[in-house]
Amino acid sequence: MNSTSAPSKPEAAWPSLATVVPVYNEEAGIKRSCQAIVAAAEHYPGRAIVIAVDDGSSDASAAILSDLEGDLELLTLCRHESNAGYGAAIRTGALRAGELGFEYVAFIDSDLTNPPEDLLKIGELASQGHSYIKGSRFVTGGGMGSVPFRRQVFSEVGNAIGRKLFGTRLRDVTNGFRAMRTDLYLSWPLRERGFAVIVEELDWVLLAEVEPAEFPTVLTAREGEQRSSSFQYRPQLILSYLRYPMRAQIRRLNRAVKRSK
Repeated sequence: MNSTSAPSKPEAAWPSLATVVPVYNEEAGIKRSCQAIVAAAEHYPGRAIVIAVDDGSSDASAAILSDLEGDLELLTLCRHESNAGYGAAIRTGALRAGELGFEYVAFIDSDLTNPPEDLLKIGELASQGHSYIKGSRFVTGGGMGSVPFRRQVFSEVGNAIGRKLFGTRLRDVTNGFRAMRTDLYLSWPLRERGFAVIVEELDWVLLAEVEPAEFPTVLTAREGEQRSSSFQYRPQLILSYLRYPMRAQIRRLNRAVKRSK
């Protein structure tokens, strides 16, 4: 596992990067968010694009994105006719990135709770050859800013359990701000359509013995007129998150039993 701070100026162009932004009913803030993410992509020293995926929004999000697509050179739009979930939205974006020939695909939230400028940290690690790159709230320089205390506690406890069960040195197993080689992502038969795809994906990473790289990032809370987050700590979600580290733990125990025979 590796970590990095602010990126240094590269001597050559970094690997091409497509940043996928899943969107669902974000009319209050999506214009500002896309403008900020595209502005960060414009500073990326390599080929870059931002792929917004409207996941069947019932508000004006799709219309706003359509207007923005005409104004922002690096923005392209995909759309689901009906809401299919976070996992399905990022899959659509990754497939589009693959069609366009981008070497890496990054996933960033649509509400600016992830700092877009940290895409440059991703680029630096990609330029060093790391296949799977994860934002971390739990390494030096990372944090959770204005996130409510209750959610911080849930995140810290959940990640401690996840790390233990996965058997990984990765500090932040549940953070959704991440990037990876596009071909690697598209090779996984991911099934989750909700947020649990984040840990399902990590299970495939560790199964393939890919060493994750981490960079420090600060997660913040939604502001102003933005709707409440659709991420809620419901029992069904918690169980879906636990399924994959538990599966990894069972594999590790089975290997240990076989070695002892």
